[in-house]
Amino acid sequence: MLDEGKKTWISVSLFFAVFTGLLLVATFFDLEIDRILTSHSLAAGDFYTDDIYANFFEAVGMFPSYAIKAFIGIIVMWLFFRTTLPSALRYLLFAAGFVFALHAMAGFFRDLIEYPLAHIVAKYALFEQKELYYPLKPYFYAIEYFASFLTVTLAAVLSRKITYETWCKLAVFAVAAYIVLLLTGETVSALKSYVDRPRFRSMNSTLGESVGGFGLYTRWYEVTDNAKILRGTLLTEYKDAFRSFPSGHTSNAGASYTLIMLIPCLEIKDKRVRAALWTLPTLWTGLTAIGRMVAGAHFLSDVLLGGTFAFVYMILAREVFFFRGSHVKAMFGGKKDPLLEEKRF
Repeated sequence: MLDEGKKTWISVSLFFAVFTGLLLVATFFDLEIDRILTSHSLAAGDFYTDDIYANFFEAVGMFPSYAIKAFIGIIVMWLFFRTTLPSALRYLLFAAGFVFALHAMAGFFRDLIEYPLAHIVAKYALFEQKELYYPLKPYFYAIEYFASFLTVTLAAVLSRKITYETWCKLAVFAVAAYIVLLLTGETVSALKSYVDRPRFRSMNSTLGESVGGFGLYTRWYEVTDNAKILRGTLLTEYKDAFRSFPSGHTSNAGASYTLIMLIPCLEIKDKRVRAALWTLPTLWTGLTAIGRMVAGAHFLSDVLLGGTFAFVYMILAREVFFFRGSHVKAMFGGKKDPLLEEKRF
């Protein structure tokens, strides 16, 4: 039977082999892959697709990011509410956690409204007519926060009987998960702004064709001045025309990988639950990634890096917060902490 160090080396080697292989494919065939995937979903000259699968994951793909943040808020609520802190402080922290969760879930309901709305406006109205729906935004916000209030309240009620000891364990998860979400979001945001890679659908659109079309295509590692040069053209009416690399939707879907940290956090031993906590995040992230390519919003390299950032940051946080570097030590001949044996993988 392989020891912990060899298992970790094999896992790391397999990860890098698969990642490198996919990145090489993406480097040379990004454009061709998107041409194939959009062949039945994105007509020449279109920016937005009518494909149901692509539009579904555009609207709901980032749900894990919002849900995990809301979960962190609920953890804060009940953790401090069960302490012996002064009542005023306990209620203040309870309210802060609730507001944090409320704001997080409102983002999800905003996606449900605004992504479909963007398609409708682009399809049935000219850019200069967008102000027709601006007066409706306050009503949209009211709907989003009302739906979020109901969702968070229900979640808080259903979780109220969880023990204080469990909330204490989940507090570590909350810190680790928040760091993962923060690092992933900042990394993706910084790269998007720096690389300014044009989306497939940007180049495919009528406006894109008028300023160079697929001649604007760049590989994932290339940084050009295309976005700055075209800043004064109509193409930039699509506010995210040059925000292809990496995929924000996929990285936010990859927030679901943080659920894997619940295994060591709560010392889950049921094999079916453990398998589900590995499988479901991978499946959701993969389906979201494919949907973004079908929509012409991203290339393979975009979704690959977006999802990988989320996964790698989760693995690092998991190692630091729950295994205290024991897997890394085992890789280089160190002994694994026997107290952590039950938490492995």
